[in-house]
Amino acid sequence: MDPDAVLKAAFVGMGKAVADFSVTLLNYVSDLEPRDREFSEELLMRELRVSRVKAGWLIDRATDLTSRPGVLKAMVEGRVDEGKALMIIDLLRVLSVAHAAIAEEALLAHAEKNSYSTTRQYAVRFIHRLDPKAAERRFQAKRKQRMVEKINLNDGMALIRLMMTAHDAAMVYDHVNRIARSLPKDDRTLDQKRSDVARDLLLGHDTPAPQGQTMVYLTMPITSAFGMTNDPAILGGYGPIPARIGRDIAAGGIWKRILTDPMTGMAEEISHVYRPSPQQRELIAARYSTCMAIGCNQPAHRCDLDHCCPFDGTNTTLNNLRPKCRRHHRMKTHSNWKCTNQPDGTHTWTTPNGKTEDVHPVPIAEPAPF
Repeated sequence: MDPDAVLKAAFVGMGKAVADFSVTLLNYVSDLEPRDREFSEELLMRELRVSRVKAGWLIDRATDLTSRPGVLKAMVEGRVDEGKALMIIDLLRVLSVAHAAIAEEALLAHAEKNSYSTTRQYAVRFIHRLDPKAAERRFQAKRKQRMVEKINLNDGMALIRLMMTAHDAAMVYDHVNRIARSLPKDDRTLDQKRSDVARDLLLGHDTPAPQGQTMVYLTMPITSAFGMTNDPAILGGYGPIPARIGRDIAAGGIWKRILTDPMTGMAEEISHVYRPSPQQRELIAARYSTCMAIGCNQPAHRCDLDHCCPFDGTNTTLNNLRPKCRRHHRMKTHSNWKCTNQPDGTHTWTTPNGKTEDVHPVPIAEPAPF
């Protein structure tokens, strides 16, 4: 039997088990007397030998999954996994009943054939177009959840978790990263340097001045920038954000024009040189915002530019170059994975056992409706 099919069947079975358990759990809670439902977590703690936090999480997950029968059915049938199902349900919360029904069908259809990250970007863009105000409401609701949390780990370590807007997080990371990269070479890794720099900044200690200006990359159609439409902006390394938030970020920023194909919304090709020029790198990063490996979210500006077809003296072009993080650049070069570029910008990967998977670029403008 095909090992891939066996693996997939086991994964599908895991999702079906979660769906079945969620229905069983909600029935269990519903059968309790009303005065006992408030303390259902305590019953689960005893019966399942879990913590009260885990018991509450199980009930919340079951409530979410059973609230959207269509999503639950797709999960039972193996069309989507638990992560995609919960993500879709979460994104539908701010929509009206009618809009949620439209979006649910479209998102499930997309999720069946694409990775979690690709589906989420598609979902956010779809909801932005369907109801721009809902996207803003969701942003404002999430913004109220800003927080700092300390999570204790083993072996004398702990994790500090900051929740903030994607724009603020991009600025903070870029600031820390620039300082860390400017430090003299020593026995620390770059990650260790970033941790030490962040600690010093939070504690008010002196740190070396960052090299250059802190930056984020924002791409949006000119019609949206001028408020003529509400197409979402694309925050580099993150994905779609509401148009109004994009306009706020862009105010006073440095603008560069990128011409797009009106039929596809994709950025156009420039120059033919051996080493990609800074201008060419920026254009490729605008067209392919992340590493073009399956499910990889490494921002393009932190990737290598890979010649998919080996350099022949003339093919340092937009058609041949794709961003790949160092891991996936090595995978393409040194393993049995292969890749090819399609005319529409799609990047097709072939696995070591001969199966193919497409990674699609995300347009920075909506294609013309004709």
